[in-house]
Amino acid sequence: MTLKKLLTLNGNSWQLYLNKPISKLAGISSNEFTVLLTVDKNTLYVKKIAGNEITKYNNMLVKKLIKRGSGYGLNLPLPILDLLEINPETDMLEIDIDNDKLVIRKSREEAEN
Repeated sequence: MTLKKLLTLNGNSWQLYLNKPISKLAGISSNEFTVLLTVDKNTLYVKKIAGNEITKYNNMLVKKLIKRGSGYGLNLPLPILDLLEINPETDMLEIDIDNDKLVIRKSREEAEN
């Protein structure tokens, strides 16, 4: 199942909103807010990290999810969006879930204005 979403402007960054059902499918619970971001071939992989595993990922891009409504927000820095070749103002994202990992990439369809 592929979901299509737009990014929303959040201060000086762009945020991807993950509602509660998507978060649950990705294995993210209310007490686990830390995720590891990995980019490979214009695709972003988001994997939850348990609190005791954070030191294992010291030299990698680790982010905290932000509680937002009944779900979570993931702030995406502009360098990550550049690697994914995403224009946050116009491009839609495709989101898939693969073994407790979110797989995010630029949608092949253009966003409607």
